[in-house]
Amino acid sequence: MNEELTAEGYEQTREKLCSLQKLLAEMEERADLTPVRRAAVARSYHAMMRQYLREIKLYESRHSISTN
Repeated sequence: MNEELTAEGYEQTREKLCSLQKLLAEMEERADLTPVRRAAVARSYHAMMRQYLREIKLYESRHSISTN
């Protein structure tokens, strides 16, 4: 299990999540990747995004942060 995020770590994780979402969208447009490679990268990005979301939700639940 990971250590609990600090306020700074929470913000960094949110930024990393946004960056990964942008990279994933950009990767879908790339013509230089084979379908197999594109799928492998997408799986990896999705796995990282799930981990970031878990960490963010845990931090928000422990600190009573509204996501609205």
